[in-house]
Amino acid sequence: MIDPIGAVAAATASIDQSLKLIRRVSTAIEIHKNGRKDLEFIFEDLSSIAQVIELVQTIEEIRTKGVLKALANMLKHAEKLDDHVQQVKKKSNTGSSFRRAAHHFMTGPEDLEHTNRVVKELTSLKTTLILHIQVAHVGLVVQNDQDKRANPGCTHMLDSSVLHEVNQVVEQRLGKGQGLKIAEVLRGKSADDDGMIRLSQEEYECLVFHSLDDSQSNQELGTIRVANNQTFDQALQINGCISDDWMEFAQNLTIEDNEARNQSIQLSIRGLSRKPQSNVGMLY
Repeated sequence: MIDPIGAVAAATASIDQSLKLIRRVSTAIEIHKNGRKDLEFIFEDLSSIAQVIELVQTIEEIRTKGVLKALANMLKHAEKLDDHVQQVKKKSNTGSSFRRAAHHFMTGPEDLEHTNRVVKELTSLKTTLILHIQVAHVGLVVQNDQDKRANPGCTHMLDSSVLHEVNQVVEQRLGKGQGLKIAEVLRGKSADDDGMIRLSQEEYECLVFHSLDDSQSNQELGTIRVANNQTFDQALQINGCISDDWMEFAQNLTIEDNEARNQSIQLSIRGLSRKPQSNVGMLY
């Protein structure tokens, strides 16, 4: 049997630890960025990631199974990033003054590349976390027998004030129109005098349709990477999606490090409705 108190404590610890690590890395980046654009971009990405985790820390009602699973995955990557940055800091702060100058913080291409890679992974996981937050069924409960007798035909209910309050906070953090899907679906549904919104089985099933299970999450958020392709002579190559059927994946499409040589042509494209970027005998 699962201990509910232990589960809550573990979830809280996971949230707190993720924030602690992200903030520690952010502080290290901020101290050393000194006008460097590459570190500035990393700092901004980390700040955005921390804001979404803070949202989960603030609102207990959105800590669904999917949200906590996404956070646990983020924690693993946050630990990996923190370990790397601490090693970089140690390398840049040890040895002679000449050695320290040669190993200034995050100036090595390998250090920066590794940092960027993990931050990109965290940013992708942040998108997954946001989706799980948006589909959280805040305040939704199964009606008890007494309420079913008083309201025949209704199987589920939720507190409209809790839903409105949570949705307002989520939209403040994520942006207008980026709130809870359940609030969007029930926008035209009036609450009863006690403030509860009661749903029939059919209405409830419509809400279940909007929930995000693991298979949907993996399908929608899987990163497609098109990289390290080469063309020669007079070849034509298309890098990316060649049909708009794949447009839903475009936000996680990465096209990089492709090379066209001689008279060959490469087209880097996210969908037929988008304007392609062409490459003729040059490094892309």
